[in-house]
Amino acid sequence: MNLGQSFGTVFAGLLTLSSVPFSHAAGLTAEAVLGDYQSDPLFGEAAAHESVVIEVGTLRFVPKQINVPTDTNIRFVFTNSSFEPHLMVMALDFNEVLADHAFINEFLEHGSQEISVPGGHSHGNSSSDDASPMVKLINEHPAVFLKPGDTKEILVKFSDNQPVQIACALDNHHNQGMSGAISPTRQHSQIP
Repeated sequence: MNLGQSFGTVFAGLLTLSSVPFSHAAGLTAEAVLGDYQSDPLFGEAAAHESVVIEVGTLRFVPKQINVPTDTNIRFVFTNSSFEPHLMVMALDFNEVLADHAFINEFLEHGSQEISVPGGHSHGNSSSDDASPMVKLINEHPAVFLKPGDTKEILVKFSDNQPVQIACALDNHHNQGMSGAISPTRQHSQIP
């Protein structure tokens, strides 16, 4: 078989493969594809059990009152539809965050940088984000810096039922309508 025949055979094989419908893959589960991903510390421990979508606009965000269970990983998805940047922060005492200029400056300094990897996929605000724990606790002041048009996620676990403040820490936005509350509540298991 010469090179031309080999190429023709391979090309015909590729055409045949490309005509096979991929609908049989629709029934696959994550476990079938990834194996026992739940035991992997990067996936299993950090898997979100619930999601909260927060739409951030000009001097507002919705919802402003959020109820979440304790001891559960919650995925917060923030989308900034305004033309301004925002630093959305969760804290027991928001004034403590405002007084921590180094915390805010770190987000501002790294917020304009984005790490890109081949394939057009990007990571958080800085390379240090990749090394930080995936699930944030409230005493770590979980935060996301959002440029206009950004959508970013953060995983948070609330260990007790203390009320948590959520607000924008930039340009006095928290006093102009960009503040709200998260109410963690303990889930009571029901015995059948």
